[in-house]
Amino acid sequence: MQKKLIALAVAGLVSAPAFAQSNVTIYGVVDMGVSYRSDNIVDGVGSRTAIDSGMQSGNRLGFKGTEDLGNGLKAGFVLEQGFFVDNGQSRNDGNWSRQSFLSLSGGFGTVALGRMYSPQYNLLASVDPFGTGTVGQANNLYANETRLSNAAAYVSPSFSGLNVTVAYSTQANGTLQEAADNTGDVQVWAISPVYQNGPLMVGLNYHQMQANDVTPDPKTKVWDIGGSYDFGVAKLAAIYGNRDTDNGNEGDYWMIGVSAPVGAAGKVMASYNSASIDVGAADDQEARQWAVGYEHSLSKRTNLYAAYADIKNEDGATFSTGDASNGGLGYQEGLSVGVRHKF
Repeated sequence: MQKKLIALAVAGLVSAPAFAQSNVTIYGVVDMGVSYRSDNIVDGVGSRTAIDSGMQSGNRLGFKGTEDLGNGLKAGFVLEQGFFVDNGQSRNDGNWSRQSFLSLSGGFGTVALGRMYSPQYNLLASVDPFGTGTVGQANNLYANETRLSNAAAYVSPSFSGLNVTVAYSTQANGTLQEAADNTGDVQVWAISPVYQNGPLMVGLNYHQMQANDVTPDPKTKVWDIGGSYDFGVAKLAAIYGNRDTDNGNEGDYWMIGVSAPVGAAGKVMASYNSASIDVGAADDQEARQWAVGYEHSLSKRTNLYAAYADIKNEDGATFSTGDASNGGLGYQEGLSVGVRHKF
């Protein structure tokens, strides 16, 4: 409540009408810990021990707000900046590069314009026991488009538990703006229906990507199906995806995972991941990752975590144990231990 009042007071200094009509919230995540990585893909590279930030969740400072426009219509926005606590630096891909969008919502659903998470990433994060964080994250192997820039998205209202997201990006390549004549723009369109009913969640994703007016311009088609079921004593989850590019490269990815409560404040997680990539060589590139972890809540906003992961690369695969903010640097074994605070 204090944060909302402070934000509203600041808004009031700028515009009195905005103070009366808008609701602005300041929020964020501060995540710090120690990481250890070993077994580098490159022979002779020693292990690495470091104080890292953003391992379970990327550190962020965010502002979000809504304005009631009447007749059930609301305007909203999200501005979210990422940063690193260990060195005090901002992300190098833009001031508001985590998310930045404006939206209108009502009985028809929500329409948003800007930079936002892709439907595929949202599906993957919802089924991964590690929530796409720590060295145990499924996306160490599972190829995905995390965010879409220059995007327009529509999220339907719930139809008895079914929501559908449709998104289109005119230039999803990082934070770049659309080029003259749109030449080279990486255009993406996606659709993702997700059904949620009590302990059951099932979701689909399909999207395709293609650079505009360049040669060669192979099209990549991606589809994923995933879901979870919470039995109370344990929550089981799985996802499978295929990524097919016109140039002949094709990848298959899957994960199975489980999480289970331990007492009133603890949770254990485990997962097994696989990636198989056909690059036209005699043997497909293969990789496997298994991971285990534990999370302990100290309060509703603060928790401790620990996770360990091991990757086995074969036939030229080069996957490594990254986390929510830090690349794996070629290491095939990783350990994350830290604390996360949300505000």
